[in-house]
Amino acid sequence: MVSDTNHNGRSHEETRQRLAETRSLQRVTAALLQKLTLAEVLELVRHEARQVTGAAGGTIFLLEDEEWLRDANNDTELDPMAERIPVAGTLTGEAMLKRKPVLNNAYASAGVEAHTPSLPTESLLAVPLQIEGTPIGALNVANKAGGFTEDDARILSLLADVSAVAIESARLREKADRLAIKQEREWLARELHDSVTQAMYSVTLYAEAAHLALEAGKRDVAAESLRELQAMAREALFDIRLLIFELHPPILEGQGLAASLRIRLAAVENRAGLQTEMHVSGARTLPLAIEEELYRIALEALNNVVKHARAQRVTVYVRFDEQHVGVEISDDGTGYDPATARDGGGMGLRSMAERAERINGKLEISSVPGKGTTLSIEVPV
Repeated sequence: MVSDTNHNGRSHEETRQRLAETRSLQRVTAALLQKLTLAEVLELVRHEARQVTGAAGGTIFLLEDEEWLRDANNDTELDPMAERIPVAGTLTGEAMLKRKPVLNNAYASAGVEAHTPSLPTESLLAVPLQIEGTPIGALNVANKAGGFTEDDARILSLLADVSAVAIESARLREKADRLAIKQEREWLARELHDSVTQAMYSVTLYAEAAHLALEAGKRDVAAESLRELQAMAREALFDIRLLIFELHPPILEGQGLAASLRIRLAAVENRAGLQTEMHVSGARTLPLAIEEELYRIALEALNNVVKHARAQRVTVYVRFDEQHVGVEISDDGTGYDPATARDGGGMGLRSMAERAERINGKLEISSVPGKGTTLSIEVPV
């Protein structure tokens, strides 16, 4: 009877442990789908590593080069001073090089890894982080009451396999973001040179022409040159404001689509002298990918209004319902022939169409020369 009770107790404890392990793996796997930042992924992995092993502390070392590992997100319970450790001569490096767990429950007396003197480490379990057999670092836990077991090594290895993918995914996303920022800055530099510099050159020419015309007594010619100068100066001012807005756009993830478009209208269209209206019906949270594409389509349309439409008024509608989100932008400008513009690839129509296709959106543009333009896009959500 006692034996059965002990057996049932062990079975219950094993079941509880397996359930905890499964949930831990699920949480780290979910990080891949949630697009967490690298710092968030590292914190999640360290937390789960401590939870499933019962360790007091944990840290993640990522391979910096062939000889060094860098502490990616230090846990003061393990070692608040360590930033970088050598691969050679350390248990962490050994786990990574051998591609298997390394466990030491007599860490303090072993005389190893003397680079961590700030806190007494009594026991250490290190497992490799690897992507398709290629090591990228190691996951460590330390100071478990009673010492670590082979079962701890097994579950930490499973967690490390999933964690390595989540960590590498986050690192690649951050690298892509940095590249995108670099490309955006290069684009802004080209725009600044091509549009603003050209406008300033034209302003100089018209100013010189007006000066010469006044000296020659040609007041009508001077007046015309001054009108052209004024128009070019206004265009340059708009381009500068547009570039400033591009340098400091609203954060969609924090502001949302409707609020971001309000900010844009106030920052650019209102200052360009346009009368603006904005109407929003309904409300819901959208996937960031959909918001980004809708926002960029709207910006392209608004740029066209200010640069080409010669409009007095622009109205923006944003509509949310249970199945769709829609954006509509209407102006009272000169309009154009959509077929001609589409065939010529102008007005950013090709870019807008590609963005709409990426989010399964239905893009429609109606315009008549002399009667303004309306752009609408509807996306299923």
